[in-house]
Amino acid sequence: MIKIFNPDKLTRQTFFKDLANFLYQTDDVTLRQIKANFQDVPKIDRLIEEYVQAGYIVRDNKRYTIGFDLLNSLETIDLDSQIFVDDQSAIYDELMALSFETRLTNETNDLVLIEKTSIARSELTLANYFFKLADNLPMSEAQEPLFDLLGDVNPQYALKYMTTFLLKFVRKDEVAQKRPDIFVEALEKLDYIRKNDQGKYQLNMSFDKGTLVFTSKV
Repeated sequence: MIKIFNPDKLTRQTFFKDLANFLYQTDDVTLRQIKANFQDVPKIDRLIEEYVQAGYIVRDNKRYTIGFDLLNSLETIDLDSQIFVDDQSAIYDELMALSFETRLTNETNDLVLIEKTSIARSELTLANYFFKLADNLPMSEAQEPLFDLLGDVNPQYALKYMTTFLLKFVRKDEVAQKRPDIFVEALEKLDYIRKNDQGKYQLNMSFDKGTLVFTSKV
């Protein structure tokens, strides 16, 4: 089965995914066959034409095939690449084993937040959370509690308060927070801070005081 990472507006569509897999598994496909297999898809002719014009589907001699290349090398892969890959292939397992570094900056201060993620972006990190919000993608099971807390928050607004709190650890090993604060709670859910026996927060990240770079341990 073909899996698509970082899909665009067209390749994110359910019908495109279903059609791509149908064409991948079936030879010598005609328009009549496509319509017979996808009878419930409205405006199917227009959708197919959009895929053909975009080059994702090839129409030749009234036959249809996929027009994209499946992943066969990891040499040029980056976290933002649109990737088509057979999830039964060896390269898929290699892709899923890759780790990528993300860097979040903000408009309020010079703090930089470094996190790690897989290509699937299913890990609970702020960068992944903001990425999912921006593209209106479903949250993973690990990310759902953060979504329940923050919802569709503005990234820069959230980073303003989160980074301001994190900067307190540049001067202190323990930080008290008496009033409830959803952004402090979010940092706790991310496991970037933890409460000690005295009820104060301690940093659970590594950081460089000189560069103000905070790095997740996960």
